[in-house]
Amino acid sequence: MSCTSEAHGLVKTFGDRHAVDGMDFQIADRECFGFLGPQRRRQDHHHAHALRPAAGTAGDLSVLGLDPDRQTRQVRSRIGVVTQENNLDQDLTVLENLVIHAGYFGLGGAWQQRRAVELVEFMQLDGRERSQVRELSAGMQRRLLIARGLINEPELMILDEPTTGLDPQARLVVWQRLSELRERAAGGRSIHRGAGTGPGADHDPPAQPPPDLVGGRPGRVHPSPAGGRF
Repeated sequence: MSCTSEAHGLVKTFGDRHAVDGMDFQIADRECFGFLGPQRRRQDHHHAHALRPAAGTAGDLSVLGLDPDRQTRQVRSRIGVVTQENNLDQDLTVLENLVIHAGYFGLGGAWQQRRAVELVEFMQLDGRERSQVRELSAGMQRRLLIARGLINEPELMILDEPTTGLDPQARLVVWQRLSELRERAAGGRSIHRGAGTGPGADHDPPAQPPPDLVGGRPGRVHPSPAGGRF
């Protein structure tokens, strides 16, 4: 099975402090891949690496067969990003948020409108197309963020805590949509989730080498020897 993203010896330091220290991972086609660690900054730096490594980092990273440091524009055109922060435009409608975001990728015309409507239906936002974002519940806004991340039909999705702050029912809907998305992926789409495990994860690697963390399938990830809990 081919890899959509892989890293070897990835390092990020601030002075003498290591935020990411020798991290290795591989993400296969159609894999839901979770990333977790004892400190949030390590997850954030992994997301930053996936978009473009910052100066002063070490190690090798390949995203969709591309070097994100030298081919940043190409990488960003082929991935979807869902941030933990809700940065939707609250004064625009659901459809307007999607259509405007599509424009950032150079997508327009009838395809743009059709894609926006498809995503509204897929994320179960039917009937709210012309509602302002501020009128939506937290769960609906989270689903709209995911729809926006899918507007360019990405080959790799990066989600930072996609169900944070949601009640159990809203959380279940989000996971169902993500699971269906993976099953429907024809050409191979991978999903990377930040900060913690969830029902859709195939694998959760360590953010740091042992003894701080251990990696493996979600049901087999246990507290570290130091007594920390995930």
